[in-house]
Amino acid sequence: MTVGIDLGTTNSVVGAYIDGAVQLFADDQDRILLPSAVALSLSGSVVVGQTARNRRLLDPSRTVMSVKREMGRTEEVRLGEQSLSPPQISALILSALVDRAERTLGARPTQAIITVPAYFDDAQRQATRDAGAFAGLEVLRLVNEPTAAATTYQSGAEETVLVFDLGGGTFDVSVLEREEELLEVLSSHGDTRLGGDDIDRAFYRWVIERLGRDGDVIERRPLASARLHQAVERAKHALSQKEEVRLVEPLIVEDGDVLIDVDLRVTRNELEELARPVVRKALGKVNEALRDARVRATDLDRVLLVGGATRMPLVEAMVAEHLDLPVSRDLDPDLAVAQGAAIIAARAMGTEVHTVLVDITPHTLVAGSLNPDDPFDAMVAAPIIRRGSVVPVERTESFITAYENQSGVDLPVGQGEEPLFDDVTYIGEVRLEGLPPSPAGSLVEVTYRLDLSGVLHVSAVHAASGLSAETRITKSPFRLTARQRKTARAELETLLAAHAPETTPDRSLALAMLKRAERALERAPAESGARAAVEAARATLKGLVAAPEATEAQLEAALDKLSDALLDLM
Repeated sequence: MTVGIDLGTTNSVVGAYIDGAVQLFADDQDRILLPSAVALSLSGSVVVGQTARNRRLLDPSRTVMSVKREMGRTEEVRLGEQSLSPPQISALILSALVDRAERTLGARPTQAIITVPAYFDDAQRQATRDAGAFAGLEVLRLVNEPTAAATTYQSGAEETVLVFDLGGGTFDVSVLEREEELLEVLSSHGDTRLGGDDIDRAFYRWVIERLGRDGDVIERRPLASARLHQAVERAKHALSQKEEVRLVEPLIVEDGDVLIDVDLRVTRNELEELARPVVRKALGKVNEALRDARVRATDLDRVLLVGGATRMPLVEAMVAEHLDLPVSRDLDPDLAVAQGAAIIAARAMGTEVHTVLVDITPHTLVAGSLNPDDPFDAMVAAPIIRRGSVVPVERTESFITAYENQSGVDLPVGQGEEPLFDDVTYIGEVRLEGLPPSPAGSLVEVTYRLDLSGVLHVSAVHAASGLSAETRITKSPFRLTARQRKTARAELETLLAAHAPETTPDRSLALAMLKRAERALERAPAESGARAAVEAARATLKGLVAAPEATEAQLEAALDKLSDALLDLM
């Protein structure tokens, strides 16, 4: 079985196309969204998902979130005493998703279609492929997220569609043309470090400033800061439904004589002022995508919103005003990408589905070349495959050897639109080896091929002899050797096997939540309509904490219920 996976910054989802329909796999609490969080429990075992997200409130140093923003970077991520690469952290999330699929299907999937932001570069795509391999998956294809989302939309008409995908950590915009069963991408643009996380950070900074000296104290305490971050996120979500909320976090700092309660009233207008710069930046990318597609806003038939951050009323209003076109809520912003991935996975398995995709590359592939007018000047970025080319795409360029009997050539490769090679994103170097003896100036033809996933492959031929030269990407900080991949996977397996799951659930977070609920009830008005819900949820959780037979899943469900009830008490 091949599954489709949306590996998201905030949440991840897995599904498959079964009996003519997409099925998204849930956990034992019927939750489809898996928080993209990884943590170490008190015993040192790895936990993924909501439990890991909850653990951030107890020990933020042993919790990793939003790792997708770090994909394609060489810096490792701290998880307690461990140092892991971003692909290794992502592999733990992928493994948890595959576990879900296995429980439902009765067999463990070994192949996957994984979605990525359309504006991911080669390094970020390679990192995603590595994450899949570490999780024991053969990644058949990486699919751009807006394209996957658009796959799920069926209008029955020929349309020009713009997909506005603002997720937790990344932003993409794609302009697509649908004609019967053909879905063709005309352009893609975006920002891999723009999303709801930026709104959260701006909101958090605003709250800290409102708190004055108390805010300074909270910032110096990692646990208090983690609790305030969660309170800010919950308030942001609530303000999508309400005009005003109380941001309440009782007894956020208790250390000797220091006692701090957070209790602020926040309006939707205040949050929207903080969010506007993020949305404006995204709309700038929309303009670039329209220009690349040679499409005017008036040519669009439909605008589709995707990504959890588009639930904010401000996002819908600003996009509609900018394009002068009503936006569509036909797609579930949290699930559409995974649903599209499942459909594309079905096609990869040979199942007849309704959409044929034609996608493009969002970046220009360039080779470093000496300036013909001044060989001692900075290297020029010579375009090989231009942005907007339909994938798969293949281009062949000719190079000449510099001296007699040259046995190898190093050619630097990058991605970007700048004229100088130093200003583009460096991918690595193509090392051509095994050239036969020949005079200087001998022709070598190098073929660059971008596959359907937007990943680069290179081959070369010595023109005079017709012999193929051995090629590989070298000197790249982003591409792992087979040995490095094997070592990274072994490290994960050791980490997963080092500690058996805890037989006794960790009740420390539940006890902390009960204390917070008690303080919140002390301050809540007696006539509050939400008070009864908090009291009931608190009683349920208190009973489970006292019950030796209570399971981790039961405690987690009760924690979520009490957290939601406290949010309504704001």
